[in-house]
Amino acid sequence: MAAVSAASRVHVRAPRPGDGAAVAALWKELWDVHESWGGYPGAKDDLTYVRVQTRIEHEARARQGSIVLGRHLHLVATLDGQVIGQVEGWSDRYGIDPTTPSTCEVRSLIVNEHARNCGAGAALLDGLGRAAVECTASPTVLAAEVLEPNPAHAFYARCGYAPVAYNLRKSTASPNDKWPERARVAQPRDALAIAILEAALANRRKRLGDQRFDPPRAVDAAWLGAITAHLQNGSQMPVDVVALDAQGAVRASATLLVMTLDPPFLPVRRAALTRASVDPALDPAPLVESLVDFASRVSARWGAQTLEITDLGAPESVIHDAAVRAGARPWSRVVTRLWHPARP
Repeated sequence: MAAVSAASRVHVRAPRPGDGAAVAALWKELWDVHESWGGYPGAKDDLTYVRVQTRIEHEARARQGSIVLGRHLHLVATLDGQVIGQVEGWSDRYGIDPTTPSTCEVRSLIVNEHARNCGAGAALLDGLGRAAVECTASPTVLAAEVLEPNPAHAFYARCGYAPVAYNLRKSTASPNDKWPERARVAQPRDALAIAILEAALANRRKRLGDQRFDPPRAVDAAWLGAITAHLQNGSQMPVDVVALDAQGAVRASATLLVMTLDPPFLPVRRAALTRASVDPALDPAPLVESLVDFASRVSARWGAQTLEITDLGAPESVIHDAAVRAGARPWSRVVTRLWHPARP
């Protein structure tokens, strides 16, 4: 009689009433290991995870056996009937171009430490990919942010995921005065310069194979009007920031977000500088330095101890290395895989 492999006994499904305690325990395991790698700290008290358990139970009843609940997707993996892993997804769309795929963010993928190497992680990702394309009935990018100390990089590569963006992080405690202060909050009069820089950002993403966002587009009156209207918000979060050259012209832009993390994270402030774009004809170092220094100062005033610089190219690319010279260090990378609907 042939042996039955562990992989053949792994099943993935939607959470059911009664799974809450096992899923909450997986969440605590995930947050503890992320904190050990330098991630944001998670709650230690039992009450927080009792609340997680209660939420999972309520959602399971609302799902009625479906993986999808609104834009939230949730799957658990079982081995011989016991819950040993889980993954969540959040379905969204980051563009308006009809050729841009939908995106499903992979969140909180975890397999119990004592049940690894049985195929549960790959089964969860496969199940999430199939559910995501069924939900949208269109090509969908699955995207996962993986911390640099996380040993799962090889796992994602085996599952067909490739890096498309790199993220750095630095302390906000010691702003650098090496470069003159030439950054500020963007104003409506900066709309044309930001639109041109947005095109440069779209081209960079295209070169990196990042399919989550729209391809480059021509600058037109409608787009300029939309950017101008957006910039009327001023200093409300998220806030657009720009860096200037010696003549005061806008030559770089980015978006800064400062937010308070939700449980089971401890309620600390997280700051992220994303969508950085620099005039490709100029030396990026002083412009990126100005953006990072300004964002660090603002983030510190909002109570964030660290600043993530996200959505960058690979190490040794010009903007990435300019951010490193500004004091940032490797933090995480985003890996993606494009899923297509099954053929009839």
